[in-house]
Amino acid sequence: MAANLLKIGQISDSHIGENTELVQGIDVRANFFKALKSESMKDIDLLVLSGDLANEDAEPGAYKFFVDSLKDYPIPVCIIPGNHDRIEVMQQYFDLEVHNGKCYYRYDIKGRSIFFIDSACGEVSRDQLDWLKAEVPKVEGEVLLFMHHPPCFCDHKFMDLRYHLKNMVEVQEVLLGFKNLNHVFCGHYHHEFEKSFGHVVVHAAPSTQMQIDPDRPYFTLKSSEPGWCVIEWGDGTLKNTVHF
Repeated sequence: MAANLLKIGQISDSHIGENTELVQGIDVRANFFKALKSESMKDIDLLVLSGDLANEDAEPGAYKFFVDSLKDYPIPVCIIPGNHDRIEVMQQYFDLEVHNGKCYYRYDIKGRSIFFIDSACGEVSRDQLDWLKAEVPKVEGEVLLFMHHPPCFCDHKFMDLRYHLKNMVEVQEVLLGFKNLNHVFCGHYHHEFEKSFGHVVVHAAPSTQMQIDPDRPYFTLKSSEPGWCVIEWGDGTLKNTVHF
């Protein structure tokens, strides 16, 4: 791999249950391993778990599953919570950077900077937005941002209507102020999307649990096949590939 290319694997919305029982009839643990052990993930530099690690309400068995599954993983892993996770439970299993009850941080790898923010409560706190405004301009080159909720509508009739980011307009205003932030990566919608507002491109990853039909205004299962993303970030280039 070229020295200036950073390859990131993104797994989102795994919804692991307390034990090995099926979740909504789906073997979510097998789905996670299908993504993690896929050929596409073999030479990544960083793995990102972008929220909803647990199925419904921060099941401890879910977090233990991730700890056990990744204990010998040879590359760094960055984690952010989703709306089905709870920081106080996650902290019992993961070494998280938490400020005022929110998990947000900057991670530097191979000379590049990636920012992670916490939208688990359905919005991005003012503290986090102020932190971004202070920290992102300190980086001379391009940065990436990961969050659980998409910071824009995605033409997903079910999710846009019921579970969109509450302070979307406020978040967009802040993100548009960064000339060196062009790409935001998220999950939450259980379907792959690429949308944009201004110069910012939003990449919504599919779920390893299941995909939700975006064309129905009520919950409709589209597929129980797992999906994940591999991001190739070079000097002035970015390619996001969705895998199933």
